[in-house]
Amino acid sequence: MVFKDINCGFYASRRPLQYACTHDEVAKTAEANGITARAIYNLDKAADANGVTRRYAAASGGREYPVYRLMPPAYPEESFTREALERAAGEERALFRVHPAVYAAPLHVWMYDWMLDVLTESRAPLLVSLQELDLRDAAAVKTAYPELRLVITNTDQWLNRQYVRFAQYFPHVYFDTSNTIEYYGIENMTGILGAERFLFGTNMPEKEPYDKLFQVLCCELAQEQKELIAHGNFERLVETRA
Repeated sequence: MVFKDINCGFYASRRPLQYACTHDEVAKTAEANGITARAIYNLDKAADANGVTRRYAAASGGREYPVYRLMPPAYPEESFTREALERAAGEERALFRVHPAVYAAPLHVWMYDWMLDVLTESRAPLLVSLQELDLRDAAAVKTAYPELRLVITNTDQWLNRQYVRFAQYFPHVYFDTSNTIEYYGIENMTGILGAERFLFGTNMPEKEPYDKLFQVLCCELAQEQKELIAHGNFERLVETRA
């Protein structure tokens, strides 16, 4: 089965106790396991983190899609101009990630302003980790921008009553598989929300990809549902933006 990873990161240099860390190590691990395409995110906090991501994605021959750190437009030197954001979302087929907690930039309409217009119009996915997300803030954003494609990553069983109801109430809310660890987790969540709401995600290099691969391959879902989760939803949301 083909796999395409919505949640794949890398660091510029090796780190202790990690099986894979740098971009090339993560890419090698992904390709060895049949992950043919991935959205890549630079986990370093360096000023040129987005530039490094751009260069790797451009050199990948279409196997990688850049995920850019999106900072609010308060400080022009650390953010995108409108023209640059439109170009990244359009020409580069980029995705974007926000960090409401780490960078003190909560997901508020007034905080990101016109950036949310661009993401909605371009159908560019916006990623955010559940561990950083206040669902009340996300609800306000989704009320103002119902067509915004919000991908909540690193979800877990402890908060699923909240975020499952959130996805039932608002359209275009998606989840990755990287931390779906509860008993029959994928089967139960798919039964509630539908396979169209889930994207294969490994959370490399923080986690190894093997358990996620086996989970999708061996779960008790129809083959068509497995294909959607493994690669079909990635193709629709990232590659074609349909």
